[in-house]
Amino acid sequence: MVKHFEETHIARVRRLIEAQYAQHPTGCGNSFDEILCWEIHENGMTFRWLAKKWGISLPALGEIIRDHCCNLEDDPVVCHDKRNDKVT
Repeated sequence: MVKHFEETHIARVRRLIEAQYAQHPTGCGNSFDEILCWEIHENGMTFRWLAKKWGISLPALGEIIRDHCCNLEDDPVVCHDKRNDKVT
């Protein structure tokens, strides 16, 4: 069998966490992003508690949160208008 897609570590952790929450629904949503935001903003979890709850290291949780935040950023849009090159 040829493997066409290799899952990144972050993608694997996200997928596994989603699957485990699907088995024990919290009512917070089904996507990893909804789960992460619910745990931190609604459930009051600190990063340390959440890392412990999920069985991952604090640095791994930091990478996951960084990845989540990067996905929220808008795509860059380059302005090629010379008149707008100066910052006012």
